[in-house]
Amino acid sequence: MPAKLGARAPLRRRLARVGVLAAIAALLPACEGGSGQSGSAFTFLTVDGFSLTPGSFVSSVPSSTAPGTTTTACVTLRNNLKNPTVTASTALDNIIVQSYTVTITSLSGGSLGTFTIGTAVLVPSGATTITNGQTTTTPGTATFSVLLVPSESKGSPGTVANVLIRFRGHDQRGSSVQAEGGVAVVFTSGLAADSSCGSSTGTGGGGGTGGTGGTTTQ
Repeated sequence: MPAKLGARAPLRRRLARVGVLAAIAALLPACEGGSGQSGSAFTFLTVDGFSLTPGSFVSSVPSSTAPGTTTTACVTLRNNLKNPTVTASTALDNIIVQSYTVTITSLSGGSLGTFTIGTAVLVPSGATTITNGQTTTTPGTATFSVLLVPSESKGSPGTVANVLIRFRGHDQRGSSVQAEGGVAVVFTSGLAADSSCGSSTGTGGGGGTGGTGGTTTQ
């Protein structure tokens, strides 16, 4: 019996390592870009992705382990008409993001914290073009900085955390909208500085892109 138990121990260790690697592989693709969205507006928000340089989306963001520092990234939100071939976009479809809630979970399942930050970011409705009776709408987008890891929530070197962010806001009719997306954060020793959103463009607190709105007819 002792010999059998001894033979099983290495197998259990190998299975544990396989489980961790599989969890990381499942986590990273799921964290790139957005997931759910809901609300009662004529439009809905989606999360295009997270980046350190706007336009170059990433599935993971490095973070230092130094206390007293914070990690941020850029996020790009998209304003989508629910019925783009039926209704044209108007200024009433502009969305204001009023807050976002961040939930940080370690790969092992432990919580590293949840917090909510108020903001005022405009996600424009985009442009609607009518050509020969055909309606085409180009959604508006907003890119701005979000806090991923506050100074008190740093992990140890080599650990990975899942950061889930839920955005809440309303359109200009007062109808509520929300969307959520996630990104992996890899805690890395020896970084000279924490990762940060390289730049933000557009309108609103914390940034936000412009974009075109209204209707043109050709």
